[in-house]
This record gives sequence, structure tokens and C-alpha cells, in this order.
Amino acid sequence: MVTERTLELPSRIRSLLGERLGNRRADMWFDSASTVSVEGGKLAVEAESSYAADWIRKNFGGDLRAVSQEALGRDDFELRVKETPSTHIIDAPPRSTANSDPSDNPPLRAPLRTHHRTTEAWRRLEDFVVGPSNKMAFESALNFATTHSIGNCLVIHGSCGVGKTHLLQGLCRRRRESRTQQRVRYVTAEQFTNEYIQSVRNGTIDAFRARVRRVDVLAIDDVHFLAGKTATQNEFLHTLDAVQLAGSQVVLATDEHPHLVRRLSQSLVSRMLAGMVVRVEAPDLSLRNALVKSIALGRSIALSQEAIQAIALRCVGGAREIEGAISSLQALQSTQEQPSEISCAMVDSLLRHEKATAGGIPVRICAIMNLVCLTTGVEVEQLAGQNRHRRVALARALVAWLARQHTSMSFPEIARALGRNSHSSVHASSVKIDSLIKSNESVDAGAAGTCLVVELTSRLSHALRNSPNMNSRNSANNSASNSASNSASNSASNYSGNSQRGGQRNAVRANRR
Repeated sequence: MVTERTLELPSRIRSLLGERLGNRRADMWFDSASTVSVEGGKLAVEAESSYAADWIRKNFGGDLRAVSQEALGRDDFELRVKETPSTHIIDAPPRSTANSDPSDNPPLRAPLRTHHRTTEAWRRLEDFVVGPSNKMAFESALNFATTHSIGNCLVIHGSCGVGKTHLLQGLCRRRRESRTQQRVRYVTAEQFTNEYIQSVRNGTIDAFRARVRRVDVLAIDDVHFLAGKTATQNEFLHTLDAVQLAGSQVVLATDEHPHLVRRLSQSLVSRMLAGMVVRVEAPDLSLRNALVKSIALGRSIALSQEAIQAIALRCVGGAREIEGAISSLQALQSTQEQPSEISCAMVDSLLRHEKATAGGIPVRICAIMNLVCLTTGVEVEQLAGQNRHRRVALARALVAWLARQHTSMSFPEIARALGRNSHSSVHASSVKIDSLIKSNESVDAGAAGTCLVVELTSRLSHALRNSPNMNSRNSANNSASNSASNSASNSASNYSGNSQRGGQRNAVRANRR
């Protein structure tokens, strides 16, 4: 006998799974890749493929058991993760006969593939905060989602946290909502790789190709994940050809320009460059201010104007870093019973604590020098020379200030690394940067353009924290420049040896006393 409680159990189980796993993961694995039902008081999960079944069994078995116990209220249940046919046809229930009870026939199940919840989990183009750094990418994605006037391939590239995934998901959501009859598929390159490998193992490559090729829009995120995977790259290449030959559209996102992604086949790079390639730059200060306001408004968090400015100045990495900072502030406010409006003092306290507790690889003076020169357009050998051009002087001052912030070097050690006999000029340069930051002054930073000093130092500090040993990459890519700057590099790399020998001599003198 089917009761009202029995009919409500699958939705309750689905809700509990969302609480334990998060709505996005629950939507991905228990709406698109499988269905949940209750049969005879036992939990049954039907997966569309053996890959999904194996993944669910391995990663969500414990969660399913816990949820089943809570929802069914009994221990005598059996967890079954079984595969279903690849077709999406739902079998009709057995016909009722004179000797059978109609209530014995189970109710029809919902279709195995529903896109509604997946679409709801995608981001919206309307929520994308537009600024000078991402305007071209946004307009391209909007054009791509609504018309077919810019070709059938769009490649969006940029560093982490600048909004590439938001643009891809928003594009797919806009297309699916405006043209419900079209087939839109969004996957990450990792998911594409895993499904491809599983289909080869199980002999279901034809079904896999039908899933990814018979679409109107194919969006692949994090294409750089395919680097070095020759077989997957070949399959991906043929997939792009098949989709485009069918007149469908392809949208790709990667962390770097296709030419700069290492171990990516030339054929694949050529296909990507044949489309429209747009870059999403890191958000500038005005855009970060708008991002802080937008994220805080979406979470109903009150921020003072000073707090908004402080978050935007400190979080230069992009939207994800801003979201993390606001989440931490929200948690701090709720646990410590802070005032309803988050103040600048709270922001300074939190971010100062995070900076103090942040670990990582120690930053080398060579990395600081290379980064500053790359940003300002100054040659490394000019730092150790007598050139007093304002851009060179600014570069020396930035090196001194960053070295004091990110290393344990003293001013005399920094002066020796910069080829200076006296440390007084280095000390004065560092103090000057502090005064420019406090007075909110702007400078001409050469290759970086005119910007606020606080903005410039924040970007440089962020780059050092995320890639402290970038000097090794720069030396590989700019061997000619580095060979011309041996004097400055040698003095910077040998400062530690000199300091160590000086420390040993001091220890010997102390022992003699």
C-alpha cells in the first residue's frame, strides 16, 4: 500500500543529501547522474553508468547510509547502487489483471535525466559584475548566448578567480532558459577525462561520444587540465571537430592563453585559436569595490564604506578571495556578537591575523627583484646601477619595501642585494613607499600603468605569496635578460652566504669574550 509518507520519502532523502553534501554536489550526482527511490522500506539508487555507480559507492556510501537511517528510521535496509540501461525510456508498469491489486504496481518514476536542478545551480549572467577588465569577455559570452554572429567557438582565458566559470555557466544557463529545445552541456575538463577513461574501460565509447557530441552548445571548463594527456587530447580534438562540423557551438575556458598552456598538442591549440579568444584581466580596484558590494548585498551583510574599501584593497586575487574574506567576516560577526555593520577595524583585524598565520615557501630577494622588474618594465641590472630615472627609483623602492614585508632581511642586507654601499637610501625608499600608501598617492609604474601605490603593492604581495619562486620561471623564459643582469643577480643570491659568514665571526668573538 502506497502511503503519503512513502511518496514523500525520496524528496526527504534528497533534501538530507543536499544538507550533507551541498546542493551542487547533490544535484550533480543524485539528479543528473542517478535517481533516488525507496522500495520496500529500503533505499535504492539507480545510476546511469558504471562510472557514476562506482563513484557514488566509493564517495557517498557512508552519507547514503546515514541519510537512509535518518529518513527511514530503521536499520534493516539494504543500500543498492545499480546501473540502469543507457536509454532514457521509462518502462511501463505491468498491466493490472483480475487477480492483481492495482496498488501492488509501483508508481511511475521520474525521468532519469532532469536538467532543472542543474540549471538552477549554474550562475547567472545577470549577476556578473562588469568592469573594464572583463567587459569584452562578458559581451562576447552574452553575444554567444543570444546569437550566432561571432562564430561557433569562444575561448575565455585568465587567471584563477576572475570569473571564467561564471561566464561559462551563465552562458549555458541563458541558452537553456531561452531555447528550451536545445541541448546544452557544461562539464569540466576533469569530468570529460574521467568519463572518457571510464567509457574506454567499459566499452561504452559510443554512448560517451553521443553524450558530448550531439549537443547544440558544448562548454568545457579548465581546458588546461588536459595538458600532457595525449589520448584525452586526441578525443577532445575529434569532439571539437564533430561539434563544429554539426553547426553547434563550443565554449572553452582555460587559465592561460592557448599558446602558453604547456604540453597541449599543436592541433588542439590551432583549433582553439581559430575561434574568438578573449582574456579576462584581474579586477582593478573599482571593480573589486563593486564585487564586495554585490557579494555583501547577496548575503544581506552590512558593510561600512571603509570596510568595503579595506576588503577591496587587500583582496586583489579576484572574486573568490573576496567571497572568502566576506565569509570569514560573517562568521566572526556571528560568533563574537559584533555590531550589525562590519567595520573597517574588523576587516583589518581579520586580514592581519590571516597574514600572520599564513605559511608557505620563504620569499627570496631574487623573486622580488624579478617580479618588480617584470611589473614596472625595468631591467634587473638597472637596479644595481647608478640610473636615477624615476621609474628605476620606484622599482628600487618597491624591492626594498617588499623585502622588508616578505623576508627577514635587514636594510644593510637589502642594500647589498641591490648593489648599494650604504643602506640609508634603501631605508629612505622604503619609508617613502609607506608614506605614499598612507596618502593614497598614484604613481606611473611603467608597464603596469598609472595606479595607486597601495594597489600596486597589494598586487605584488599577492603575486609573491602565490608564486614566491617565480624567478625560476622568469629565468627560463627570459634567459637573455637574466644573462645581462648577472651582477645584480649574483649580489642578490650571495647575500645569505655573506650574512652567514658574518654571523659565524660574531659567534667566535662572543665565545672568546
